[in-house]
Amino acid sequence: MDSLRTYRVGIIVTSLLLVIVGWLIVKPTAEPLPPYLASSAQSSGIKAVLVLLEEKGKQVKEWRQPMRFLPTATGQAMLVVEPERLLPEEQIDILDWVSEGNDLILFQSRPEWEDLPFQTEYIRGKENQERNIQGPLILGRFMGKAETPLRFLEDDDMEPLLYDDQGILGGRTEVGDGSVTFFLVPEWLTNQKIDRLSHFEAIWPYVQGDWSVLWVDEYHHGLQEKPGFLAIYPGWLIAACMQLGILLLLYVWWRGKRFGPVYTLREWTVRRGDETLLAVSSWYERRGLAKDALRHREAYMRQLLYDRWGVHQRADRVEIVRYAKTRWTNQEVEKFAHLLERLEQAKNEGRYSPKGLLADSLLLDEITKRLEKE
Repeated sequence: MDSLRTYRVGIIVTSLLLVIVGWLIVKPTAEPLPPYLASSAQSSGIKAVLVLLEEKGKQVKEWRQPMRFLPTATGQAMLVVEPERLLPEEQIDILDWVSEGNDLILFQSRPEWEDLPFQTEYIRGKENQERNIQGPLILGRFMGKAETPLRFLEDDDMEPLLYDDQGILGGRTEVGDGSVTFFLVPEWLTNQKIDRLSHFEAIWPYVQGDWSVLWVDEYHHGLQEKPGFLAIYPGWLIAACMQLGILLLLYVWWRGKRFGPVYTLREWTVRRGDETLLAVSSWYERRGLAKDALRHREAYMRQLLYDRWGVHQRADRVEIVRYAKTRWTNQEVEKFAHLLERLEQAKNEGRYSPKGLLADSLLLDEITKRLEKE
């Protein structure tokens, strides 16, 4: 018994050791994400400052489509942080969007914008050092560490916003009805360095504004959402087509749906039922089976007599007329008696013509309809 208990304890201890060793050797690690992602909580992401903006009541959204599809509304802003492969035609699309009354906030260590007054110069050997940061919206003494060896050159069309003792680190220029704000320190926005030194205090006044929405460019970080084939059409045309389609579906539904009870069997109203009746009648006519058709009609009438009055299907004409006198008027009884007499004559005749079948069928129709109503 003691050996069995020892054996079980040994298995449990061995299993725990195996799990612990496996956890230490094969420790799961987070998948590395590209830098400057808006949704990344890693040290290279920029999620911290965006979450703070949302907590302050700002509407922050990611942009994952080409720049030519930017919304046409004004009073918006686009935050672009260290974009990859920003093509010249995309720059033109962004600046056209800005000129309509929107703002562009750029954080890029090496500017490549030919149409903007942001020219740079090198200060080799003096980068990546803690320096005193100044600016029109910065009050007091703030420190920052810029990793870029570039500084903006002074320009009449550029308003300096952020600078140290080596030169200008950020500036703003007007483009049409909007503006472009450019900073050479994208690393200051990252989760790792936003709370270092005075980086947050230096850039915070410029990333919040009275915008209806702040778009964060993720398209140039590899997170792309391709627009559908309807993107080439204007919104009003798509809405009109959708409404017309709904009206067409409602019209088809109205024309095809039955409302109220169905009194007539479907097979007697559709095309197939009509063609079947025509085929059967043509076959009877070609075969000369007028008398057989009359017998079928009479059998149906006698079945109705049995169902409605309880008259046996082999009852003679006198008995049927006697039952009819107790239920119908004299005029109706006379028609019924005439019909029964015609049926007996047809049975005794050697040849029965289709013309006679048509005349007798009219009388049969009148009597059967009268019986069906009871």
